[in-house]
Amino acid sequence: MGENNQNKEDWVKNEYNLLFKAKRSQSFIEIYRKVYGDEFPEELEPNSFVTRPDLLNFVRFLKVEPNETIIDVGCGRGGPGMWIAREIGANYFGFDLSEIGIEVATSRAKDFGLEGRSQFKVGDICATTFPDNYFDAAISIDVLLFIPDVSSAISEVSRILRSNALFVFTTWEKKRPSKLNDYRLFLRNAGFKIDFYDETPDWERRQCEYYQLVLDNKDILIKDMGREESRPIIMEAKLYLPVMKYFRRILVVAKKI
Repeated sequence: MGENNQNKEDWVKNEYNLLFKAKRSQSFIEIYRKVYGDEFPEELEPNSFVTRPDLLNFVRFLKVEPNETIIDVGCGRGGPGMWIAREIGANYFGFDLSEIGIEVATSRAKDFGLEGRSQFKVGDICATTFPDNYFDAAISIDVLLFIPDVSSAISEVSRILRSNALFVFTTWEKKRPSKLNDYRLFLRNAGFKIDFYDETPDWERRQCEYYQLVLDNKDILIKDMGREESRPIIMEAKLYLPVMKYFRRILVVAKKI
């Protein structure tokens, strides 16, 4: 089991390194614009399905004092997480398994006014090496589904958060015929109290439309971005478009007790 998880993590890391390295083509951006309109936070260059309303919800739910520090679990290029940190006046710590994602995020800190107030680290969220009770809050945007051992990841987030700190995240659940395979048990077992847990509005229609447009325009994306660089985007669309009805995207607010 451990070897299988490591193999999956290595594959995910390689795919995201490709994605974070790829130059965003105009054709790729236009797909997001067509699907999400004004709700697409284009200037943040997200590698997720985060919307402006999602970001405002993060700001609304997070309760941190100025100059306290939030950790962004699976920060990628860091745009959405650093925007949130700037809006709430927090220090920012970007954490990701992708060296390229961290490299890009580090270079963007000045764009968000976070020079001197941001740190970055490459690592495994299931084994961060941070001390206990180290961070004042945690965020994660559309990441937990792709972590092979999500129970260990949530437990590690709990360990590195101080008491009463919030963990606010978006991700997807897998729906099964007889039950919803959700995150509540993992959170409770890790010492969290769940304050908010609900589906994000209109996510499925827009995500399916995005995937369909990626597949309809795959030849253009390959030409504009390169075959290897566009491969993770096209592969994700092929994999997930047929099974979106078995998922739901959620926003969760949990407090460490």
